[in-house]
Amino acid sequence: MLPINNRLKKREDFAKVFSQGTYAAFGNVSLKYSKNSLPQSRIGFPVGKNYSKKAVTRNRVRRILRAISSKHLSSLKPGFDIVIMIRPGYQNPESKVLDGELHKAFSKANLFV
Repeated sequence: MLPINNRLKKREDFAKVFSQGTYAAFGNVSLKYSKNSLPQSRIGFPVGKNYSKKAVTRNRVRRILRAISSKHLSSLKPGFDIVIMIRPGYQNPESKVLDGELHKAFSKANLFV
């Protein structure tokens, strides 16, 4: 489970990352990240209706992404706001595949310590 203080929740924070952030992607996972002035990194998961019309499916993908990113949280550099997005065509994702793709996207973005 991702701790509350490591979650990106406010609309303004998401807008700042999308407008000023840097982009990195691998496979079906892409992320945008930017520096923040906090001692910890925060992660957000916007999964919209373009992914699926069903809220159950969108929430399941968010839970999977949140669980995977909590495993990588200890090895991430502090002081970043990260937005993790999943491609709409990637239905019924498996956690092992998503874990590998997210790990490679983090390393491509140079976000590991």
